[in-house]
Amino acid sequence: MCVRHGTDMVGFVVEYPRPVPWNLSAAKAKELIAAVPKPAETCVVTGGAPDHVLRIAAETKPNYIQLHCNETLEDTAYLVGELGQQGIKIIKTIFPNTPDPEKTAADFCTAGVHAVLFDPRTPDNAEHSGTANLSVYEKLQRTVSCPVILAGGITSKNVAEIVRQTKAQIIDLMTGVEICPGIKDEVKVMALFQALGS
Repeated sequence: MCVRHGTDMVGFVVEYPRPVPWNLSAAKAKELIAAVPKPAETCVVTGGAPDHVLRIAAETKPNYIQLHCNETLEDTAYLVGELGQQGIKIIKTIFPNTPDPEKTAADFCTAGVHAVLFDPRTPDNAEHSGTANLSVYEKLQRTVSCPVILAGGITSKNVAEIVRQTKAQIIDLMTGVEICPGIKDEVKVMALFQALGS
């Protein structure tokens, strides 16, 4: 349904190391990923130790892995190398409480991540929605060499203004198009893409 209305990439939260309502097993995610129609791509959102991430990637075979926990620069660089051999790209999340987010994001880009994602949710409050800090996002855009993905509280009501203000090329959607955690609302999805087209 999401792809039919214009989604370029479908994400699946898989065996995330903290309890969140969207969590899927690797087996279930593999089944769903296989059902995503081309040309849309797939992303597994997870985190934790490299062995955990590598196992999930091997089982699910997405186009991207989004590291959404407190992975170090060293572990991220290692995963970039290992998963790159399988054609899987890394997206690394930057959180509001990240020390020196501009330098941190730049370091991750230098380490070879495909993109960084700026998210108001931290690993400790991942189950709650948040509102994107557009000023920090815009600083990251000016600082780093890789794409910056914007996330946080994006809905059909604010997406057009957010994109106009930030010139964001990639946005991450979750709770803003849901009926409840894990259940997307087709009316909200349609409204959001209609707002983007206006």
